[in-house]
This record gives sequence, C-alpha cells and structure tokens, in this order.
Amino acid sequence: MFDQSLFSLSRRAFLRIAALSSAVLALDACGTEEPPREAPDLPPIQQATATLSPQAADVTARIFLDAWSRNNFPGMYAALAPAAQTRIAQSDFVARYNAVMREATITKILPTLTNIVQEGATATAQFHVKYETALLGDIEQDNVFSMVREGGKWGIVWSPRLLFKELEGNNRVKLYITKSTRGNIYDAQGEPIAIGVKAIVVNVWPAEMRRQGTEPQVLASLEPILGMSQEDIRARYVGQNAEWKIPIQTISQDLAQLNAASLSLPGVVVEEVDARQYPLGAAAGHIAGYVGQITAQELDDHYAQGYREGENFGRAGLEQLGEKYVSGGRGGRLVALNAEGAQVRVIAERATSQSSSIYSTIDSSLQTRLAALLEGKHGSIVVMDVRNGNILGMYSNPGFDPNAFVDRERSAERANYLTSPQNIMFNRATQGLYPHGSVQKIITTAAAIERGGLSPNSTFRCNGIWNGIGYPKACWINAYGKTHGNITLKNGLVQSCGVVYYETGLLLHARDPMLLTDFCYAFGLGSKTGIGLEESAGNVPDPTKQEWQPTDSTDTAVGQDTFQVSPLQVVDFVAAVANGGTLWRPNLIARVEDFVNGTSETITAQKRGDLPVSADALQIVREAMHGVTASPEGTAAFNFDKFPVSSAGKTGTAQVPGNHDPHAWFAGFAPYENPQIAVVVMIENGGEGSKVAAPLFRKVLEQYFDIKPTPTPARGTPQGPTPTPPPSE
Repeated sequence: MFDQSLFSLSRRAFLRIAALSSAVLALDACGTEEPPREAPDLPPIQQATATLSPQAADVTARIFLDAWSRNNFPGMYAALAPAAQTRIAQSDFVARYNAVMREATITKILPTLTNIVQEGATATAQFHVKYETALLGDIEQDNVFSMVREGGKWGIVWSPRLLFKELEGNNRVKLYITKSTRGNIYDAQGEPIAIGVKAIVVNVWPAEMRRQGTEPQVLASLEPILGMSQEDIRARYVGQNAEWKIPIQTISQDLAQLNAASLSLPGVVVEEVDARQYPLGAAAGHIAGYVGQITAQELDDHYAQGYREGENFGRAGLEQLGEKYVSGGRGGRLVALNAEGAQVRVIAERATSQSSSIYSTIDSSLQTRLAALLEGKHGSIVVMDVRNGNILGMYSNPGFDPNAFVDRERSAERANYLTSPQNIMFNRATQGLYPHGSVQKIITTAAAIERGGLSPNSTFRCNGIWNGIGYPKACWINAYGKTHGNITLKNGLVQSCGVVYYETGLLLHARDPMLLTDFCYAFGLGSKTGIGLEESAGNVPDPTKQEWQPTDSTDTAVGQDTFQVSPLQVVDFVAAVANGGTLWRPNLIARVEDFVNGTSETITAQKRGDLPVSADALQIVREAMHGVTASPEGTAAFNFDKFPVSSAGKTGTAQVPGNHDPHAWFAGFAPYENPQIAVVVMIENGGEGSKVAAPLFRKVLEQYFDIKPTPTPARGTPQGPTPTPPPSE
C-alpha cells in the first residue's frame, strides 16, 4: 500500500526533472554550430519511469491501529503481510475480532503506537491499547507486533496475541459472569409484590455427554421433565462450545427432587438459582410484570451488560422498569483458555455490584380492591397522589397472574394470556386509547376562560338540540325530554350540557382553530407520560394534521372526533387541576434499598410541565367539578349523597363507532378542599359514566379513606336545571 501524497510528490518531481532535461537539451542544440551527423543505429530508448518511495513502516502500523480503533476489521486485514493473509482468511479474521469484542463486552478501543524499530526489511512496533468495556471497566495493555517489507510494501505479521497478549497459540477468551441475587419488589408499606425463591437450572454439558455416550438417554429423560421436545433441547446447545455448560430450563426444587436420578446422568448439571414469586397474583399482573428467559434479540442488546442465554430478564411492569436495580451490577472474570478448555491466565476481573430491592408507590390493599371492583368488566382504574405523581393503584382488566410465567406446569394458562382475543397482556391503563367524551370539557372550560374571552357566567341557551353548524347536534338531556334552558359556562360543566360546549368549541375555532388543540397538548394529551411502562401517546385532533372544519372544533370540545387518550393521561391532568397546575410524570418507584450495604435512594417527583391556566381560572374549573358531585344538578351527584368525603369530578360517556355501547368514564379528585388523590375509572363499552364509572369512583374513595362501604344511591330521573337569567344588557 502506497502513501498517495508521496506518490504524487514523486510524480511531480519526475515531471519537473523531465522538463528541465528537455530545456537543457534545447539549449545545447542552440549553442552548436557543428553540422548534423547521421545518427548511428542504437537500441530503442526505454521510457523513463518514476521511482516510487515505499510507504514507511510507521505509517502502515498507524493505519492498522487506526482501523482497529474504528472497528474497521477489513481495513486491518488489508494491512497484513501477504504471508499472514495466507494463514487466515479475511472472513475468519473479522469473525475473530467480532467474537472477542462481544465476549469481552468491548465498546471502544483506543490503540496508540508508542515505538517502532526498523532493521532493513523488518520492523518491530510497540503499542499501548485501552479497551473500554461495558462490564469490566477499562482494560489496558502494552503489546507488540512484527512487520515485514515485501515488494516495497510493509505488512503486519499477525497473530491472535494482537487481540489480547494472553491469546498465544490456540488460546481463546472466555468471560465468566458473576451476578447477585435478584432484589425484591415491595409495595409502599413493605408488602411483597415480587420476591425471590429458590429454583433449579438444568444445564447440559455436551462434551461430557458425548464422552460418556449418554446423549440419547439424557435427551429422552429431560423431555418430560422440562416439557420440551428433544429437538428443542438439542437446539439449545448445538453450535455452542462443547465444554461449556449450557442452561436449558429452570424448574422448581420439588420437580428436581422427584427426578433426581435423571438429573444425575453424565452430562447433566443442575444449579440452584433464584426464581420469582408474585404474592398478589392477578391483582397486580400489569404492575408487577414478570420475568422470562431473555430472547435472542434481547441478548444481542444486553450481552455486554452480562446477560447470557437462558437467564431471566424483567419483561414487563416493575420487573422491567426496575431491572437495573433488582438485577444489580453484574461482574465477571475475563480469562484465556487453552485448547483443552483449561484456564491459563486472567485478563481482567470485576466484582459484582449488589442488587437492590424496590419499594414501589403501590398500596397493595388498594390494588387488590381495584381488581375486585373491575371483576367482569373490561377497563381500568388508576389512582394517583396529586402531590407528587405517585401511582397508588393501577389495574387493567382482564388481568393476568404473573406466576404463570415462572411455573412450568402452567404453560396452558400462559399460552392463553399471550394469545387470547381479550388482549389480556394489554395494559388498558397505559396502552389503551379511547375518546374520553365529556371529561374533555374540563380542558375546554379552562381554555375558554383563559384564552377564549369567556367568563364562568357567560350564558348559553340549551333547547336540547343545537344547529350552529347546519345540522342538529343533541345535548344528552334531550333524551329525557328536557332542556337546560339558559345556562352559564360554569354550570355547563356541572350539568355537562352539550350545547354549551358545541357553542364554546365554535367560539374557540373562530378565535384560533389551534387554541383548543394547543391546550390539550399542554394538559399532556397526545404524548407519553414517561411512566416507564409500555404506553401509548394517543392523538389530539389537530388542524395542522387533518383537514379542519368548524365541526371538528365542536367535536374536539366534547372529547370526540379523532381523540384518543389513555386513562393514565387523564388521571395525570386531573391531578394537575387538583394540585394547582403541576403536571407530574407518573411514578411507580418510591425508593430503592440496598440492604447489604445499608444505602437507600429516594426517587424524587419529576414535573412534566405546568398547565397554561391561571390560579383563578383553575379554581373556577375545580368549583364546577365539585358541583358535578355535590350540586343537586351535578351529573354524578346522586352517587355521593351523604358521602362523608368531599370530591370533585367529571362524567364522560364517549361515543364509539359501530353498534357498541359508549365508553363510561369518571375522573375526579378528593377531598375537594385539600386534594390528596386523583382517580380515573374507564369501562369499555360500559354505558353512561354517571351510572357505571362514578359509582366505582365512590368505592375507590371508600377504600382509600377507610370509609365503611354503603350501597350507592339509585339514580332517579335527572332534575331540571336551576333557571339562569339572561345576561343584563
């Protein structure tokens, strides 16, 4: 390989020399007076060529090391001496470097040429290299390689010791992982949500099976124990190093004891490991999550952190969210093994960091109650502390029992969870998206007062039917043969008057079609909350993203059109209304405890933003929401008759496409005077929010405030509105 700059310089020098030679000849010709003589017969003149300077040895060495720093293994191979290239193909060379990078968890390589000594056609290069690794920290070595010059070109005399100097001959590198016991997960009071128990990992040792001739017997014996076909068992270890023990399956201690003889066959290795148990069962499936064997794709992403095939990994809920805490910081020992698999040298070593246990924000008794309240219904309930965003309870129904994912004998139940048309694994609280109907009127009211030029006393006329956009739109009260008559904006929220909000949506549209959309974004809709679980962002109707007409603004004002929100997003903005305008990032982890080292880390509340609403405007909205549960005209007031804790909220009955019942919503907070919790109840295709969701809201308050449960009052015919005089001129 030639340095192009040197080649160009040599060529320019040659051309200058040629030009000067021509000039000298011309001058000589001009200065002679001798007559020309007949030219003698001479052999043909050879074309002059430039003599190329060979690339210096240090340049080739630096090219090789620079390519290494950029993981350009083909570029490194190109710098090898021809004799070295005959001993290893480029594909094998690249595979060798990639394998060492992966096994040693190397993330970056920083090699530096420190010295080079040239003696004729040979050279010796000394270099220092720092390997940055994900698991072992930095590894630094001084190493050396030889070089030869052949055909005017320098090349590297390569051997495996250039990867690590310990890789002499046929030595190979192996990383042995060390890890701590997986930490537990508790609720806020220390009640267990996910705890460690002992189990048995069944490994096979392929080389030993073959030496002893027991492979057929081992496969036949393990098939019924592990619940796997012989082909699947064999597929786990084929292609792996035969001298390694390959994990196949985790089983219970009881199952291991029952099959002790089969598990003692040559080539079978059993190890006691930590497993998981979930005391709350299906009441906390989506919250607790579960652990499962890491997949091939996940292993690619987490191999450098010390995860290996067959290991358990947090797959959902708090198990996944808190993986970095409960799994601890893995350590390891990077060693050089000889061809027989014996350790010859330790290259690097790092101790394991102690795992921690998580204290979540969840109240187990409240969580269990939420599960009971949703029995037989599809939907979700979320309870949030309005003062910091902590999730106190979150249940999605249908739920699942995470114990089925760690109990081999419950495979049929596990399969049902994963394949059921009921979408059981789907967390309806965070991933479910629905129109929220009249719950949107909270935001519409705030926007109308803050930016729309309206006041709480702005008056509208409800005749049961509204024709403001050329075709009739009905208020809910029209179905009862009633009207709201003259009604203010504030009472429109109390009584959920559709006409008030159709008209308000049209007024906001005239002022700025983006006004209400911008408010929805500022209230946290249309974006993920950042809770850390699987969640959906939803959709806010937006004039910049769809063709927009005045009717779109009226539908947006009442939570219909293309609105898609999650129950978690709704409880989050209701909590912000309750607390004075702080939109929190929902939080599930209260603190992390390292019991071995005696350390504790409190997870502090994090803001998502502030509502773009003044304190006065928010107070008006809160008063109206209080009227929903306390005023005789409130749409949900009958549910809270004589209830000892004051509250505020909003009903929602969200229409859905097709011949389906509407979704039933209720979102609110309590106590009204000094808010502590916000609650959202959403029942898929449940019907009217006041009849279906609001009673469940009341029962949540009973549980949280330790109130003796009483029957929810039956709803009678809706009362007529309190007459509102027309505004004075």
